[in-house]
Amino acid sequence: MQFEDLGLSDQAVRRLSARGIEKPTPIQELALPPALAGGDVLGLARTGTGKTLAFALPIAERLASSKARGRAPRALVLAPTRELALQVAREFAWLAPHLKVVAVYGGTGYQAQARALKEGADVVVATPGRARDYLKRGVLDLGRVEVAVLDEADEMLSMGFEEEVEALLGATPGARQTLLFSATLPPWARRLARRHLKDPVVADVTRDERVAYREEVYRVPGRAREHVLSDLLFAKAPERAIVFVRTKAEADRIAQGLAERGHAARAVHGDLGQRDRERALLAFREGRSRVLVATDVAARGLDIPEVDLVVHYQLPERAEAYQHRSGRTGRAGREGTVALLVEGNERYRVRRLEDAVGRRFARAELPSPEAARHARLKALLDRARSQPEAKRARWREAARAWIKAEDTETLAGLLAHLLEADAEREAQASRRRAARR
Repeated sequence: MQFEDLGLSDQAVRRLSARGIEKPTPIQELALPPALAGGDVLGLARTGTGKTLAFALPIAERLASSKARGRAPRALVLAPTRELALQVAREFAWLAPHLKVVAVYGGTGYQAQARALKEGADVVVATPGRARDYLKRGVLDLGRVEVAVLDEADEMLSMGFEEEVEALLGATPGARQTLLFSATLPPWARRLARRHLKDPVVADVTRDERVAYREEVYRVPGRAREHVLSDLLFAKAPERAIVFVRTKAEADRIAQGLAERGHAARAVHGDLGQRDRERALLAFREGRSRVLVATDVAARGLDIPEVDLVVHYQLPERAEAYQHRSGRTGRAGREGTVALLVEGNERYRVRRLEDAVGRRFARAELPSPEAARHARLKALLDRARSQPEAKRARWREAARAWIKAEDTETLAGLLAHLLEADAEREAQASRRRAARR
């Protein structure tokens, strides 16, 4: 099936083609026809399956250009995080250049965003908290909204935005079109759909989606978890990996520990400023950083392609969170790996998670000490080969002298110093813990 078969205008098809988008994804095939016809849609598909175009295209087709100053928005898109809001706004920028799109999100730019809204907008893409704040202050007028979109509704509600979402939808006209997209449909999202969608077409591709990642369970001793994580990352050697942790403090500590062990790792969490978050994500996308240590809240809505490995540092509390985390890998036709680090007494929780998602995970062996040593050595050699010529030139004579003298002892000592520092740190930490007891 082609986009022109779904009822899109020639202009929209040309814009898609110019971006190299030729064929609709399954969620687009199911959601676009009823959405273009003006009906409500409940779309169920995991992250990275093309949901943004499934709601952005109908809005771009429906709304005509306007130059009226101070005009109220005719479309409202709610997203759980500022990263996702910015990502959606960027999609609208090339897809609908005839529309003025204003992104509204917390953490920065309060007055600038307020001025943009007062000047007039056609589409507002917003996080619920900041949007409700502007609504209360009379800065955001939702009285002319024709289309309301809830993107990643399950995540929005699990983050505690139910009250804000209800208030924002309640301020829009009852005759609006509503499009709700979600990876899962827990009870609160189901209730929201019942209250606000009118005879929706259900576009559900989750049953037909093939999970494009292998799930592996690793049993780890509790106190050696960070050490095991480091060995696993060396052994898997992913181009990009995301490690999910529970708290901001954990994200900082583990990212720092991985960096000390030779991994190019950075933390992303809610306490980071917008600029620092964007720098960390840019480094990750460009490959300068290969490991992102993230909390659930920070990672929601991130536009990160081609992640090879997702690690659950601890088991998530809910199956929905597990699916959202794991869905970061195995996208766009690529195979991925999901690793779960569990202690022996968590076996029952693994089985419960398997029952919830309807799959059995492979039980895998941790890298042996010898395999871990070889993996660390390979990673060190890769980093050495990637050093700039100017830096290598400074040490070339010393290297030649070692080779000429067959000085294996010095070379072995150098490798021990570079590769076994983490083991020494672990031993020192164990001695400190023993002394405190």
